[in-house]
Amino acid sequence: MPQLMLPGMPQGAIRINPIISRLSKDGQVTWFVGSDNYFTHCAGDAAGHRFALATLMANGHARPCELQKALGTAQRSLMRWRSQLENRGPGSFYEPQAVRGAAVLTAEKSAQCQRLLDDAQSIPATARLAGIGESTLRKAIAAGRLTKTRSVRPGAASAATAPPTKSQRSQSDAVAAEGIGVACIRADERSAAAFGLADSATTRFEPATDLQLGGVLCGLPVLCANGLFSGLGRHLSRQKLCLRGTTDYWMNPHPQWHPGG
Repeated sequence: MPQLMLPGMPQGAIRINPIISRLSKDGQVTWFVGSDNYFTHCAGDAAGHRFALATLMANGHARPCELQKALGTAQRSLMRWRSQLENRGPGSFYEPQAVRGAAVLTAEKSAQCQRLLDDAQSIPATARLAGIGESTLRKAIAAGRLTKTRSVRPGAASAATAPPTKSQRSQSDAVAAEGIGVACIRADERSAAAFGLADSATTRFEPATDLQLGGVLCGLPVLCANGLFSGLGRHLSRQKLCLRGTTDYWMNPHPQWHPGG
């Protein structure tokens, strides 16, 4: 079989594989296929470098693993450049990069947004009033260029006065066990009632969250007011025994018993 090209390599060139070599000299980079000049570009021409490697792979002169071993270029980048050549053509390597437009959030806009945020405006309202995108405003807040004043809505409970959760009540009940007993809070009122210094410990209903069957307790007064429990004793005696105390409490203004202590 006749030899298609001379296997010689220019002096000072780096061998990529048996037929491909690369020579850097006088600010120029020259790629050789055998002894033939395949492509030349300036030493700092990144686009030319990527284009040369992409065409060498596309024409079957070099494999990605050979280029990675000889040049230290990541194989992922090599495959991406080859795909760019196949899908977008050689001109895509020399397309000018997109220039970022003028900053949307100028110093004047930033000052306006900060004044609106200081006035407890919400982020969407601030963006709308300032005429900028909401995502732009949120990025500026996340980067620390703007600060969002945390405001409490009228009527909303603060963290210090928020209703206790089930776990918080369990903790306070356990702490109370060191005194009179588990869940025996308000020990002064209980002690006064026990020694006859007070008629009883006043029943108090306080805000709370995570209440078991709390929805049922809220609905019972409505059911009683509509008379839905009026025939309970005639038809559902067992249920009456379970609910009698509860219904009496809501229907009788002076019940003989009361929940809690």
